[in-house]
Amino acid sequence: MAPRRLPPPYHLRSKVTSLEERFKRLNVESEDKHFRKFSQSVPPRLVERYLEILEELFKHFRVAPGNLELGALTLKVATGVIILAWDKISSAFGAKENKSIEDKFVELAFLRRYPDYYENEQIDWEARASIFSVSLDQGRSILERATEPSTVAVDVVRKGYLSDYVGRDEIVTPILSTLNENASSWRPEEYHAPYTSLIGPTMIGKTRLLMELADEICVVYICLRLPNSSGEPKRSQLATEMLETPLGADLEVYYVQLITAILSVTIKFFQSASKRKDRKELFRAWYQHHNSPNTKFYSNVQSELKRLTGKNDAVHQLILAAEKLGKTHILKSSPLKVLLAIDEANTLLDKPKNRTVSSENQSEEPPLFRFFRRALRNVPDSSGFFAILVDTNSCVANFSPRTEDDPSCRSIGTRAEPFKLYPPIYELRTMDRMVPADPPRSWAELFLPERLCSYGVPFFGSYLKTKMRANLSVAVDKMARFALNKLLCSFKEGPIKITESRALALLGPTIGVPLHGQARLNSQLMASHAAHCGYIDANRDSQYAFYPSQPIYALAANYYLQTNEDVLISCINSLTAVLSQGDVGPGDAGEIASRIILLCAMNKTAADMKTAKETSADLIGVKHISFPDPVPVIKFLETLTGISAHELPLGSIDANHKRKLLEHGMMFWNHFMHFSERPTTESMLECLHRGLALQCRSNQEAFDQVLTIYLKDQFEDELDEANVTFCGIQVKNRKYDSELKNSQGKMNPEKAKIEIKEKTNPYLSLYFTLQNTPPKKKENYKRQDNYKLPSNGPPDYRQASLVFYGLDSFHFLSPGLKEALKQLIDIRTDLVSRHGKRKQGLDYVTDFFLRSTARRLN
Repeated sequence: MAPRRLPPPYHLRSKVTSLEERFKRLNVESEDKHFRKFSQSVPPRLVERYLEILEELFKHFRVAPGNLELGALTLKVATGVIILAWDKISSAFGAKENKSIEDKFVELAFLRRYPDYYENEQIDWEARASIFSVSLDQGRSILERATEPSTVAVDVVRKGYLSDYVGRDEIVTPILSTLNENASSWRPEEYHAPYTSLIGPTMIGKTRLLMELADEICVVYICLRLPNSSGEPKRSQLATEMLETPLGADLEVYYVQLITAILSVTIKFFQSASKRKDRKELFRAWYQHHNSPNTKFYSNVQSELKRLTGKNDAVHQLILAAEKLGKTHILKSSPLKVLLAIDEANTLLDKPKNRTVSSENQSEEPPLFRFFRRALRNVPDSSGFFAILVDTNSCVANFSPRTEDDPSCRSIGTRAEPFKLYPPIYELRTMDRMVPADPPRSWAELFLPERLCSYGVPFFGSYLKTKMRANLSVAVDKMARFALNKLLCSFKEGPIKITESRALALLGPTIGVPLHGQARLNSQLMASHAAHCGYIDANRDSQYAFYPSQPIYALAANYYLQTNEDVLISCINSLTAVLSQGDVGPGDAGEIASRIILLCAMNKTAADMKTAKETSADLIGVKHISFPDPVPVIKFLETLTGISAHELPLGSIDANHKRKLLEHGMMFWNHFMHFSERPTTESMLECLHRGLALQCRSNQEAFDQVLTIYLKDQFEDELDEANVTFCGIQVKNRKYDSELKNSQGKMNPEKAKIEIKEKTNPYLSLYFTLQNTPPKKKENYKRQDNYKLPSNGPPDYRQASLVFYGLDSFHFLSPGLKEALKQLIDIRTDLVSRHGKRKQGLDYVTDFFLRSTARRLN
């Protein structure tokens, strides 16, 4: 049963009436009654948005009193009276030729049919347009199923808020110290306003951090989550006052009054508290008090706000309230006395919906945040009041822009310094906090889902911990699908459009992609695709996003790419387009391609092994996403080459080492991570623990990628460093590969300076020469001869080696995948290559070169 909607606040009721009058002016009398019901059941801002779109469409379609039939038809489509596929609707209205009108039509119909889901950012355009062909009830069922993963985890989120907090000294203490310093340093002549922003990916623990801060200081928490959202934490009551601003009000003054009202009510609570009460206990009592709908906090703020509205000295009232902070028991002992924490703060970026028809152009209207920040400037210096704006879906520039991009932060006068902004906070060290202190001791422990899910953000480990008594395979499947939805920023079932951001979000957690230099994509990936913030410079000139090692995200992305090859091809094409805009050289492109090839081989081998194990019952039942089994080296090589491993020309390795490598060698990894040091036995064993392969540093000797191999004896279960060895891959992406003939003698642990505990262990060296073709076929040629790496120097009886000439040597890759990889490895970003074979362009470029170079090119 849907919750009963409360009537709108008094100052909004007249607004509803004016909206109904506005609809009547459209002269669609048959819809009056239905519109009235709609306008009274949804927030006024949505009604106003609906009318704005409708008026724009009527204007576009030239719906006039003499042509009301088209207007009525538009409304029948919008309300769901007419049910047709979107392509037929768009053709009937001629919307296909106008993208803007097409988008407006979809927005109109979706808002009218499903207002509860309208503001859900997880439902993309394709999903909204796709449900026009079904009934309203069917559409609602589809939306409920599509958004179910977000509600599956609500109980876990709630339990997470109450669980023991791990790592307080490393997480809470330094951030609290920063906030105290910020509050102490606030000066209106130096800083623009007393606020900062908290930046972090989804589920990193931003809200839980605020709860932990509330044990140490007074935190006033306001969550601006959308009214009908099923997410946690729930929308705060004060969100209405923050967002539904009074009609025609001076918004800077209004926010000054609202801040004053909140401060006044907060101070009264602490003034009335017993001085004998423990400090932490009192802060916890306050946090529960002001977040509970069963206390008078909200009504007290409303009353105080109403009282202040009748006064003309808003700033003076704020100063008086701030002065009381320094005299209030408990609060006065800390530099930071009150922290106003605004969660889900991206809503403040909306433009005010409180303007009258005669108000200034809406397109030029500043967002609510701009007025809120101006109000914060009126806070007296050294008062101990500070604000923090928190949100996953907000780009850094929204809240803490560069000084050059924000006119209000610029200096006043020729000698004045520009106002500074407090740097955003992003060092939230919650990664791997759920990982057990003791590493796995046995082979079987390596593959426990609850252990693998403990790596990364705390949420996934917490979820499986709460579901241990339930069906574990179902729980892992739900988590993987939830993680996939987070990466794609979409809860739509079935095919979705692969944008640049989605492509990088699928490749980032698996092969690792360079994101530096892609400012626009960095922002999008951090905001909506679960990427982490690695660094933001002091002036916000640049930000660096990346995907750390998180096995659950790698599992989700690999599953999606393995089962949808067209998506993988689209991702590679998008990556090629992104990289070609920068300064990525052929060497880097070749290494990226090699990681894609290796991962495809690993995924295919694991999938083939899983299929071979399936029974007839498994084929009938529901297939769950699950972590793969470890892959034998012998099967991995057979996938790479398409040839039985025992027939491969593995170089100088002797029979005993070959048998040990092929019969006992096992690999377990599903993603790559950049490693800035030389690999060691210790680091390679740790990679095995988290299912990880290493992308070597740029100046790593001998190898570009290193895959851990564990020599597993079938009778031994205990893990031993002495059984660790590796597969090293060297990649060359050049047509004339002069290093090939000498590579065999260089690709060993000694030349690579890789510390191996058991130096007699066999190892595997693979050489990828991606632009080369195999040598000419000799007499008695066999296909496996193409994989024989030329010998060089004295034989190494530990080394098994192979060479791969060009993309055609990887027979398991489809033609479409090879073509996409070919485009990737052919990236050339120098001026000459960008012009291709176009003579006019080449002649133009050579004018900038030395004459000797120009003559050679011509």
